[in-house]
Formats: sequence, C-alpha cells, structure tokens
Amino acid sequence: MTATSHRSEVYVGLFVLLGFGLLGWLILHFGDATGSHIEGTPLIVEVRDATGIRAGVPVRLGGVEIGRASGDPELNHDYTLLSIPLTIYPGNRVPAGSTVKIGTSGLMGDSFVRIIPPEVSSGDFFPPGHRILAEPTDSLNDLAGSAGDTLEEVTLTAAEIRAATDQMESLFGKLERGLLTDENIENIAVILAELRVSAEHLRKASETFDPLLDETGATLTRISGVADAATTTLAGIDKSVGQLGDTLATIPPVVSHFDRTLGDLRDTLQSANDLLDEIEDGDGLATALLHDSTLKRDLESFLDKLDRNGLLLYPREGGLFRDGPSLPPLLQPSTEREKRPFPGLKKQP
Repeated sequence: MTATSHRSEVYVGLFVLLGFGLLGWLILHFGDATGSHIEGTPLIVEVRDATGIRAGVPVRLGGVEIGRASGDPELNHDYTLLSIPLTIYPGNRVPAGSTVKIGTSGLMGDSFVRIIPPEVSSGDFFPPGHRILAEPTDSLNDLAGSAGDTLEEVTLTAAEIRAATDQMESLFGKLERGLLTDENIENIAVILAELRVSAEHLRKASETFDPLLDETGATLTRISGVADAATTTLAGIDKSVGQLGDTLATIPPVVSHFDRTLGDLRDTLQSANDLLDEIEDGDGLATALLHDSTLKRDLESFLDKLDRNGLLLYPREGGLFRDGPSLPPLLQPSTEREKRPFPGLKKQP
C-alpha cells in the first residue's frame, strides 16, 4: 500500500468521524424538539384557528424565542376554541395584559405563537396555567379570499365604468350629429361675437361707475346732512310738542270755567223766560197793558199830554209839542194824536 493511498484513507476516516460527531450533536440538540420535556412555566393559549400550529413551534416575544408549544392544539369541551399548551423557558416570563396572535415567518410560512406585550407594563406577569385568548389573525387564505372578493368588485366596477363610457360615447355621437353641424357652429360663432361686443360695452359702462360712485358718495353725504338737519328739526318739534302739551293741559280748566259761565247764562235766560211768562200770564198792570188795547191807548194819551203840558197841565217852555208859529214844521204838534207804541211793549196782533 502506497503512502498516497494511506493518506486518503485517513482523510476519509476523519471525514466520517466528523460526520458522526455532527450527527450526534444534532441528535442531542434537537432530540427533544417537541418540547414535551422542557422545563418552564406552563401557559395555555385559546385560538379560533390553529392552522400550522403543532407541538414544538416557537413562542416569541418581540422577535425573541422565549418558549415552545408543548403539545398539539386540542378542541375544548364546547368545540368553539382550540387550546394550545405552551412552555415558557426558565428565566422568561409573560407580562400581564399581553395579547397573543398566530404569526407566520419565512418563505415557507412557518407558524409561531407571537406574544405582544402591553404598551404600559403594570409590573405583573401571567401565573402558571393562565389561559390567554388569542386575537384573530388574517391568514393567507383569508387575505386571498378578501383579495378575490375585492377583485370581483373591481371587475364589476370596471364593467359599470365601461357601460357608462359606452353611453357617454353614444351621447357625444348624438351631440356631434345633432348639434355640431355647420349651421350651429356658425350660430355659435355669431353668439360669441355678440358676447364679445357685449363685453366691450360692459367694459365701457364700467368706466362710468367711478364718477357715478363719486356722485353717489356726495349724494349720500348730502343726505347725511339733511338727516342731521331733520334730526335737529325733529328735536325742536319734540320740544314744541311738549310745550303744546303744557298748553293743552291748561285748556280743560278754561273749558270747565266756560261751561260754568254758559250754565249761569242759561239760568239767566231761563229766569227771563220765566219772568216774561209771569208778565203774560199774571194779573198786574203789565199784563193788562199787553192784553187791553183801550187801557193801552189811554195810557199813551196821558203820557202824550203829560209830555206836552207838563206835570201841572201847563204848557212847557221848551217842550217839543208847545203851540206857536216859531216852531219849525217838523216840530209843530200834530192835529191828530199820533199813536206811538209804548217802548218795551209787545205789539198786539
């Protein structure tokens, strides 16, 4: 046997020995991969879907493995949830208030138990045997189903958009055939020209707005002055009305006094009427003179003689009815006795 052949055999032996050593290390390291014999704190996680979870999957907190699943998921007594036993490595604990989700990692989508600690730690930890209700997670199947539903809705929406586009194309075609004719285009051009002329007129008219606004401002100023004068006048009117009110307040006493005067005058007239009634209806001389014409004539004759002859029946020197040619014709005594009615007596019918 040559030296080269001997050297090759030694290399092969060393390689085989190294392989067996590595295999032994792997057996020792992964011999208890299920975690059934791992010492630590037991916890139970209850989930609605435990797809991909089996004994030995890791339990991670913040990306760090702190334990493993110590058994396969099992249905609980009411068949609504699945219970997954966990074993937390010694020296690790789960904060109270933490939430649990089923996560996946790697290209193959290996599942693991993910523990999410609370935002604010209370300093307490889950005791051994504590049951934690896991939050539902969106699996790839759920995401695929949601994506399928979304794609179906997108397809329906695209079909509706396509139908609306077809309707718009049809409408535009009708508009083009019915409205966009040469005659209508010429009419539109005429309308645009008229609009341009109208805009020019509006521009020129707007140039007169500034003087008009200035005049309006001056007019408003004058109106303000007139309003101030009217306010002053109204104040004077208010004062005059107040004085008129004072004057009117003095009228009722005057009217009352006038009413009393009218009452006194009415009483006086009533007394005069009563006196006349007594004269007409009484038995005295006045009544006799009013009703007896003979007595009335005799009295007139007596008074006439008394006036002409005096109280002792002698002619009066300065009498109005004395005899003599020296008297003027108008003062000569009448041949016939003038019958003059007695002053103050009523004429008899």
